[in-house]
Amino acid sequence: MHILSSVVLSDKLNLNYEEAERWIVNLITTSKLDAKIDSKSGTVVMEPNHPNVYQQIIDHTKAVSGRTYKLVNQLLEKAQTQAAR
Repeated sequence: MHILSSVVLSDKLNLNYEEAERWIVNLITTSKLDAKIDSKSGTVVMEPNHPNVYQQIIDHTKAVSGRTYKLVNQLLEKAQTQAAR
């Protein structure tokens, strides 16, 4: 868990506190960050975003399968054009 002070962020971003808070809210809503703003303490609490290992394996397997399919089709097309000559 990461805790960032909104005041420190506003100083680092060279923005006033309200502008920095709007920027942080926009960043959280437009990205896939798992973060929450604690207005009382003026902090942003971010949870680490670790991808699911099993989902990564599934995604990589699908990608390899798709690339293999394209490669085989290209080889078959090339073999058919050479056989037609």
